[in-house]
Amino acid sequence: MEDRESYLLITRYLSNKTSTAENEMLADWLTESVENEQTFETIKMVWLSTRQAEHSMGEAALARLKIRIEEENAAPRRLKLSFKRSYIAAAAVILVFSAGLFYFAQEAKVVNHEQQLVTNSGEMKTLKLSDGTKICLGPKSTLIYPQSFEGKLRVVRLSGEAYFEVSKVAHKSFIVRTAELDVKVMGTHFNVNAGKNQRSTTVSLLEGKVAVNITDDNNEEYMLVPGQELSFNRINRQVFQYQLDSLSVLGWMSRTLVFSNEKLSDAALKIEKMYGVKLVFESQATADTRVYAQFKNDSLKDVLDIICASGNLQYHNDQNKIYLSFKK
Repeated sequence: MEDRESYLLITRYLSNKTSTAENEMLADWLTESVENEQTFETIKMVWLSTRQAEHSMGEAALARLKIRIEEENAAPRRLKLSFKRSYIAAAAVILVFSAGLFYFAQEAKVVNHEQQLVTNSGEMKTLKLSDGTKICLGPKSTLIYPQSFEGKLRVVRLSGEAYFEVSKVAHKSFIVRTAELDVKVMGTHFNVNAGKNQRSTTVSLLEGKVAVNITDDNNEEYMLVPGQELSFNRINRQVFQYQLDSLSVLGWMSRTLVFSNEKLSDAALKIEKMYGVKLVFESQATADTRVYAQFKNDSLKDVLDIICASGNLQYHNDQNKIYLSFKK
């Protein structure tokens, strides 16, 4: 199968049109390499950009674009487990040409005069934007930002997790855009967690004031004050607002894991991001095991040993996969 067909399967997934079997195939492919994850994130970011462009397109042009994508997606296909880096750029052009946008996702990580910062599992990167805003990008995350801000808005796009210290610029709001929501601020310190494999997108405010707008929800706006956290459930689209635990929210910046009576399946997402592994559960009961622990700069072995000892579990490794089950 051609690379183009593999790309179209990813767009089917982003359009919520894939079957359970196709989702499983895509998940297996993503766990095979860091390059696969970055390929998926690049195409996803371009896809989100086209969603934003839809509002400015003429109805006829938009209809032609949607018909073309649906026709390409109609034929049955399987997933090709390899991508050429050069194809990422070609796929991006195919996707957004009809919308009048050109995005190039290449190894140089420049997208239409915008910069793209990417981190791998267990990796963090810091960045200072042209306006003085400081950002710490968490593991397995992607940030797209302009070389310089023009106009009345300062907009960056995030997939994954990042901590922001936004510089105040008079009459020029700063917006962090994710797949599910926009976070609008003037100058403040906050954390956004929008990892692709999580059930929820979370915004945590440490200083200042932010407004959170839920995408595709009549632009509903929620205000946060320092010490508050907003969580948007991607599955049932419910919104929760509550007091935050700063250590739990910002622990990733100091390689600290905090589990407060969490399901092991939820804790696994944090472990996978920090250590670059994949946790596989023998049963749903294993995944539902509760974890109450805190780790700081511990090795993966120490983390797993302590979790298993407290939950009557056992594990074994197979390359980057960790298989967990109850002790026999």
